[in-house]
Amino acid sequence: MFQFLTSIFGSAYFEIAILIILLIAFITHRKDPRLVVSGIRIVRTIIVVLIFFYFMFIWASAVQPTLRGISVFGMFVINLFMFYNLMLARLERPYRDALALISRGPGKPDLMQDIWSTGKRFYYLRYAWASLFSGVNPFRFLGNLATERVRADLKDTLHRYGVEKGLVTLQAMADFMRTRLAADANLPGEFKDLMEKTIDSFVKHPWIQEQANDFLQMVTERPEELHFPQWMEKFETSIRENLK
Repeated sequence: MFQFLTSIFGSAYFEIAILIILLIAFITHRKDPRLVVSGIRIVRTIIVVLIFFYFMFIWASAVQPTLRGISVFGMFVINLFMFYNLMLARLERPYRDALALISRGPGKPDLMQDIWSTGKRFYYLRYAWASLFSGVNPFRFLGNLATERVRADLKDTLHRYGVEKGLVTLQAMADFMRTRLAADANLPGEFKDLMEKTIDSFVKHPWIQEQANDFLQMVTERPEELHFPQWMEKFETSIRENLK
């Protein structure tokens, strides 16, 4: 069985056929608007294909069996690289789909779970080789990096679709408090009813809604514009504590 596989993968014709299949798959994924394909990746793919043609030329023209064997091995390595990129594209597609859906339904917990699961799988594979040479535990490196990249992608997606302004509002904060209030089993029912009414009366006032929404937007986007005395006092206190 091993000799059969070796003879198959050691055939230049087989490697050429695999390259054609991988190129078709690459072109198909290149047309997918959901995938982020940079110009550097395209140039890198073109260079790799040219190197493959160079190996193929050596294989076709070389007389020495050693050079022919090295050329076939080079073609195999390039096909392996192309297959790795194809797997990255296959894992990136569901991740980008989940990110696009979060813009239309940011409150769905299952959707957020899909983003984290598909995003981590994608970034784990993308940086698998880098983790081996990171100098730290590869699993810790991949976990921290994947978490950071998914958070950044999520933030960019929300900014791009304009959802972030709809999330950072007084109503969203009130919904969060109601969820926490309902989930806390240690609180008595009378207290929950009282807090529910308090939240409702606080949120329903138009002037409070407007001022609270402005404050939340300013805190998240333009914190340098906050100049009221209590805020500046807390800001200066935090700076002094960090300098100690």
